[in-house]
Amino acid sequence: MEQPTDSPGLEYCPVTAAVQAVGDRWTLLVLRELLMGSHHFNDIHRGLPGANRTLLSGRLRRMQADGLVHRRPGPDGRPGYHLTPAGAALEPVVWQLGDWARQWHFGEPQREQLDAGWLLWRLRQFVRPERLPDRRVVAEFVLHDQQEPPEHAWLLLAPGDISACHVHPGHDTDLWVTADLRAMHRLVAGTTTLAAAGLDLSGDPALTAAFPGWFAWRVPGTGAGRS
Repeated sequence: MEQPTDSPGLEYCPVTAAVQAVGDRWTLLVLRELLMGSHHFNDIHRGLPGANRTLLSGRLRRMQADGLVHRRPGPDGRPGYHLTPAGAALEPVVWQLGDWARQWHFGEPQREQLDAGWLLWRLRQFVRPERLPDRRVVAEFVLHDQQEPPEHAWLLLAPGDISACHVHPGHDTDLWVTADLRAMHRLVAGTTTLAAAGLDLSGDPALTAAFPGWFAWRVPGTGAGRS
């Protein structure tokens, strides 16, 4: 009797075919970055702690070969990576995996996972540009951690230009956001609510009132928002 092969490529099963195309860590995380609006190589790389540039280059080439991504000029004329119809169709799969993890396989952030720079980069991706004021707003985040001094990071929110900075951007601050670093990670991950995160907002009263509506916050347990 012939023994089964170890190669999944010979198994005629749609689940097997899907796992071959997207079933590794980095492909799914690159899909997440593209779905959240990162199209240039450096932007995708910034959202993937632990992935070196060589690994990312190889993964993008493989995703192009698999028909998930193509490289073409964007609206600004710069070449970038964009999802094909096949890649875009994976959006509900990516977010449902996050929902599953929140329910069954996700705990508190560990000390080595607390990263103010990554946090602000991810928060930048949650911004709803259509809800921002029609002028530049500089939001300074003061992030407290019991084991370390507070970290400062900034979001520059301007029409057509949203940036995250881990060094002072050279503009006066319009709005201060003071928060616990762990609570902010939980908020961005969608495991706590904005009210429970305990953000302390100060500065221009009109800006502090509007600030919560500038972001597509994840709503725990509802499937709403983005991972």
